[in-house]
Parts: sequence; structure tokens; C-alpha cells
Amino acid sequence: MKRFRNIMILGLGMLLFAGACKPLKPYEKVFVNDPDMQMGGTADAKFKSYVHSIREGAVEAAAKKGSGGCGCN
Repeated sequence: MKRFRNIMILGLGMLLFAGACKPLKPYEKVFVNDPDMQMGGTADAKFKSYVHSIREGAVEAAAKKGSGGCGCN
């Protein structure tokens, strides 16, 4: 009886983990290896700087591009 319970728990766990997988559509696979999708030490800082520039309507001294307060480039 204990073996049956262990098999049922294992099967339920496998179903839960399999449900977390989402297949990608062919047109979505293009963006998976995009450098912007990779989270690294500098990507986070660049994103925060970008959001800050949109909110403030100004650009930091070391920034490459400027954007308006509306998010336009």
C-alpha cells in the first residue's frame, strides 16, 4: 500500500512539473536568444536607467540616447 502511495505522489509531481512547460510557437522562438532577453549584471542597470529616463524626461550623463517623458525615442 505504501508503494502505491509513493507511485501516486510521484505521478502527481510529474504532472505538476509537466504542466509548467509551455511550448513556444515558431514565431516566438526568434526572441528567445535575443541579447535583450538575457539578464545579466548590466542588463538590469540599463533597464533601470531607461525607465528612469522615461519617468524623469531626462537622460543621465553617460547615457547613449534620450527619450521623452512619454517613452518616445
